Amino acid sequence: MKAGSRMTGRSERKREADRLATLSSYKVLDKAPENAFHRITQLVADIFSAPLASISLIDADREWFKSSVGFAESQIDRNESICARAIESAETLVIEDASLDSRFAGSPMVRGEPFIRFYAGAPLIAPNGKVLGALWIADTVPRFRITANQLNQLKSMADIVMSEMELSREIGLREQAQKAAAIARSNLDLTLALSDIASFRIDLESGLIDWGGAYMKIWGDDAGEAASEVESALDRVHPEDRETVRLAMSAAVDELEKFETRFRIVLPSGEIRWLEGYGDYLEANGRPTLTGINKDITHSIDQQEQLKLHTRELHHRLRNLFATLQSIMTLTKNSATSIDDYIERIHNRLSALNRAQQILLDTNFVTGSFAALVDDLCRTYPGVQWSGPDIILAENAMVSLSLVLNELATNAAKYGALTNETGAVRISWAIRPDEDGPDIVELNWAETGGSALQAAPSQVGFGSSLIDHSITRNLYGKIERNWALDGLKCKITFPAPDEQGYS
Repeated sequence: MKAGSRMTGRSERKREADRLATLSSYKVLDKAPENAFHRITQLVADIFSAPLASISLIDADREWFKSSVGFAESQIDRNESICARAIESAETLVIEDASLDSRFAGSPMVRGEPFIRFYAGAPLIAPNGKVLGALWIADTVPRFRITANQLNQLKSMADIVMSEMELSREIGLREQAQKAAAIARSNLDLTLALSDIASFRIDLESGLIDWGGAYMKIWGDDAGEAASEVESALDRVHPEDRETVRLAMSAAVDELEKFETRFRIVLPSGEIRWLEGYGDYLEANGRPTLTGINKDITHSIDQQEQLKLHTRELHHRLRNLFATLQSIMTLTKNSATSIDDYIERIHNRLSALNRAQQILLDTNFVTGSFAALVDDLCRTYPGVQWSGPDIILAENAMVSLSLVLNELATNAAKYGALTNETGAVRISWAIRPDEDGPDIVELNWAETGGSALQAAPSQVGFGSSLIDHSITRNLYGKIERNWALDGLKCKITFPAPDEQGYS
């Protein structure tokens, strides 16, 4: 075979593969009959006084009748199909007498029922130019005259069929996107609920509030209805704090300041709770929106005098948490490429925060077990293993390391060793003496079996900045990265904590 023939063969196979992929994307093959397509087929048959008509789609090895008038077959072999010729030229095909045409005389629909003689088919052309099939009419007797105006009518009807298919596909894609967004939103709400955080999203034009997370636990079991609008929610705010909340909301909208305030709410039972609120102004789908979070801080505000020190520590932890959440919300919003990307990134990073917070809650709120934190990460990423002595860390260090390990694991799952079954990650750490001062913690992250990397990434994203910020500013440590051929290697060092967990 000559080189030119091989090239032509590959090109034809590629075009056919692309055409079949386009056809598959419409998800119409073998689908139950639909009234919209049947009405078009019947209308075409009536307009042209044709006893036979069909909307046909050409699959890999068959002609499948999406809708038909005048015959009962659901499909025929592609090699015996008249319609299959339409995808070869992308032009309207007219056959005056198929029984006299050597190309079609052997077709089962010509030599047998329904004994097609006359045939006219207009191609169904997708927006990308691929021909998916044809809208055709046929008669059992020859026809030797069809006008240009009639052919134009048939083409116009074929365009209508294609528009209906395109609309159906767009609806299907939108439904899939809505389902995926709903699942992601549900997961995000669960993460917030486990962190005892309520999320809110206020449509500033309608005044409606979309609540999420632990909002009923904070605002009351009836909050979904009783606090579903801004004014009804403000009615639940303590009268002395109501103007403070209004001013914070106005500043967020008018002056593009971050929404940040502390206020009391009065529940129907008369119970008073202290809340902290953080948020930001944005435009969602062209509508002005205020989105953010609430945290119940009543316990820290109302603690007795002898617990003031613990209250200050807990308050400091909450402010760190909210500052981290606010930073993640803002920076993720700026770096996200779409709503789905924004939801996925927020979900992953809030999961890391929740992982650290849950371990802190299991102890004394202000310190936690580093080994427990890493072990919990390994349950999320089975390809990760760890070894090292348990270290008790303060809240700030726990949150920082949780975010760092989450970013490393997320990158490994998307681009590194965890993208395949043979890859693995090993986390190990030890406390080592430092010649220049107190002991240090040396933490090693080693990926093996991943995709070969020739050099470090050329651009630094928010995830890398978050890692560097957490290690250098929060842990007062250092990080060394080595993009080895078999996977990323990281060495992180930071001052070892004392018995109370503080460095």
